[in-house]
Amino acid sequence: MTILSALRKRGLAGCCLLLGIASVTMGQPAGKPAYSAAGFYPVANSPRKVFNFNPGWKFTKGNIPGAEQPGFDDTRWEQVALPHGLETLPENASGMRNYQGPAWYRKRFRSPSAGGAGKTVIYFEAVMGKSKVWLNGQPVAEHLGGYLPFAVEVDNARLKAGQENVIAVWADNSNDASYPPGKPQDNLDFTYLGGIYRDVYLIETSPVHITLPELSKTIAGGGVMVAVEKISGNNAEIEVRSEVENTEVVNRKITLRTILENEEGKEILVKDTTLNLKAGAGFQFKQRLSAKNVHLWHPNDPYLHFIRTEVIVGGKVADSFRTRFGIRTFEMRGDKGFYVNNRFIGEKLSGVNRHQDYVYVGNALPNSGQWRDAQLLREGGSNVVRAAHYPLDPAFMDACDELGLLVTTAVPGWQFYNDKDPRFADRLCEDTRNLVRRDRNHPAVLLWETAINETPWQPVSVMKKLHGIVHEELPFPGVFTVADVDEAKKAGFDFYYHGGMQESKNSFTREYGDGGEVDNFYSQNAMSRVKREWGEAAMLQQAMIRAKGLTEIYPTPPKRIGASVWCGIDHQRGYHPDPFWGGLLDVYRMPRYSYYLFKSQYNADFKLKGIQSGPMVYVAHEITQASGKDVVVFSNCEQVRLTWLGKVVGAASPDTALHEMPHPPFIFKDVFDYHEISAHWRNRTQEIELVAEGLIGGKVVTRQVKRYPQRTTGIRLEIDSAGTGLQADGSDFIPVRASIVDNEGNVKVMAVENIHFEVEGPAGIVGGAANYANPMKTQFGTATALIRADTRAGVIKVKAHANGLTPGEIILNSTEPAYPLLFKQETASTVGSTGAGGMITPTSNRQEAKADIRVLEEKVKRLELEVTSRDQDIMELRSKVRNAGN
Repeated sequence: MTILSALRKRGLAGCCLLLGIASVTMGQPAGKPAYSAAGFYPVANSPRKVFNFNPGWKFTKGNIPGAEQPGFDDTRWEQVALPHGLETLPENASGMRNYQGPAWYRKRFRSPSAGGAGKTVIYFEAVMGKSKVWLNGQPVAEHLGGYLPFAVEVDNARLKAGQENVIAVWADNSNDASYPPGKPQDNLDFTYLGGIYRDVYLIETSPVHITLPELSKTIAGGGVMVAVEKISGNNAEIEVRSEVENTEVVNRKITLRTILENEEGKEILVKDTTLNLKAGAGFQFKQRLSAKNVHLWHPNDPYLHFIRTEVIVGGKVADSFRTRFGIRTFEMRGDKGFYVNNRFIGEKLSGVNRHQDYVYVGNALPNSGQWRDAQLLREGGSNVVRAAHYPLDPAFMDACDELGLLVTTAVPGWQFYNDKDPRFADRLCEDTRNLVRRDRNHPAVLLWETAINETPWQPVSVMKKLHGIVHEELPFPGVFTVADVDEAKKAGFDFYYHGGMQESKNSFTREYGDGGEVDNFYSQNAMSRVKREWGEAAMLQQAMIRAKGLTEIYPTPPKRIGASVWCGIDHQRGYHPDPFWGGLLDVYRMPRYSYYLFKSQYNADFKLKGIQSGPMVYVAHEITQASGKDVVVFSNCEQVRLTWLGKVVGAASPDTALHEMPHPPFIFKDVFDYHEISAHWRNRTQEIELVAEGLIGGKVVTRQVKRYPQRTTGIRLEIDSAGTGLQADGSDFIPVRASIVDNEGNVKVMAVENIHFEVEGPAGIVGGAANYANPMKTQFGTATALIRADTRAGVIKVKAHANGLTPGEIILNSTEPAYPLLFKQETASTVGSTGAGGMITPTSNRQEAKADIRVLEEKVKRLELEVTSRDQDIMELRSKVRNAGN
């Protein structure tokens, strides 16, 4: 929630003036999002250690011979933190303006491990394109594909325990047809924005531990998989598969303890299984849980449970973590529609497609930004998101689970299949397997889009294989493969995109609302593609086109379970010099009018934890000299009463021409005439208000007041964090909005000013004059700065000024990150933005001391495990002696 929206909610906007200096402290909010690492959540005091490996990297572009060697001189390279794009981009990065080619990352770090028989893994959530990894000069991994994770096992021979190590990563986002997506960027509707653009973690485990799915060769294996097989009332049958590995040279008697916990962490039931695990072997446990009277997960009540897994050796916990999931079942019942937990869902699924890129930083959006995207879309009327056209970030998936935002997940690809290189099909199959393993525990996953999008020439044999892999890796009910209807029929998929109502299976409209509006696919002009800065007429035009689209979606029978508009958020494109401008949100995540149209489709009594909901009215009119005569209001109320210039215009019902959607717009004809202001109110302009009141049962339940904007006076700052906070991890950022306002605090949407941002404290601004980020020209009255924290938690002051206006100022706090940071102390002591979109990330002696303490703690734990192992060996020998004596 923004500061201003909070004031509006309390009825204070307009009378509580935030002009000049607005001092607002933002600490860690209640209910701050928790992000998984490699698919699991931490347990206090677990032997498994997870370190944030994002800060402290050196970076440069180009082919650099010898950069993999530990002694290579990288002192002139840029200091950056991950997630990282290859460059700081301007707002328009479409049309091949982004860098494509090789780049290098290097990092010096001190291993927290004290050595021993445990396992160390460096886990990459995604690196765009082709990548190679070296540790201390030795090659340890190669990976192809830019959207799925890979894990690098590091043995003791290559990792210097407790000493300085050097990791080097070569990443190349150039075109390459040998792996998906494969299509050259200049023919692509999105961009291969490069870099190590998602999180990296270093994970340490004991010798006996739960495996990672990315490293397991077991079908439907690796890690912990939780599947809900059956629900009866509030009772559930659950199967949990857990794969344990013993890397020691002796056999171990182990107990796998599986604990079902509710959302608050309370234990519901416990299941123990014991066996002897041979040295160097692995085993997958299959345990069945019968859970009674549990809180089920539903899109409109997304209650989450945890499986806490403990591996016990010699009476002590050798490994433990949590896996989050939802207790729910999905069924497709043909003409009856989509059933959740044995009941018809009761509503049409309506949502958006989503690409992952963000203004300035490319794909390198931190977890908080992923979360904000999901929250904005859910709050803005979407209950489903289609991934276009690749797997989305794990943090976005986590948010979907928590917010009840159903999501279709997809293999990478669009309008391309390489039938000349057999490796392409093999890699597509590998991507499909890894996609299922990554996303299988997310209750929000609705469909598995495993055929390449809009590629009817892909072989049927390959599509059948992809369909089989999904069900092989996830052999439980409620799993639905999907492709466009003709391809889905050929390959025997479970679900159809598009298709007629006469089809045998349920369907979903994957895209609507754009293609029919485009003049041609060379020019790419469309009435639905508009920039916010073009003003209210253009945005209202787009919103009414979206309204017409909604009227065609909602009346479809239950067999067509829903639809997603193209596209939810503006995005960059490879083949065209214009970004896609048809989103409900722009690249800054600022809403257009159509966002409020979608939001108004929630019923007034709809409630969901984590978002604003309830009765709402939104006036799509700015009361300016360029505003139109009609006043359009988006609302979920029964009636809207409009008051203009102190007189009640009337109480209107929704537009009957658009009655097919749940809540059509309210249109008041011929209300506004600017000449009335200039002729009769020129000395009373401070009193001019446009008031919309929402009525249910004849009573006012909500209202919005828009006031006539007068003389430009100053700048108001707002933090648009959506409650995520700001973590001091070197890469997290939040948007700060600077609005041009009059002396009453009303936004001047017609004002055009260049806003200069300044930051004091442990943070910096992403971008600068080179990419038009700072100063930034206002768009529809507002400019946005991305404030990025460094690795020191503390108070941050943001200032904004423009010549002749009263400046704005706002204060926020950054907080300690959830996972400990692992990087070498540098001599740098300043913070600032860099040309590659990273930040200078100094450390402190305190972090070095923490690292030393961690090393000592690890040594103690290793010794404890060794003592336990010896005791167990002695007991086994004594038993053998007794048996021999008998």
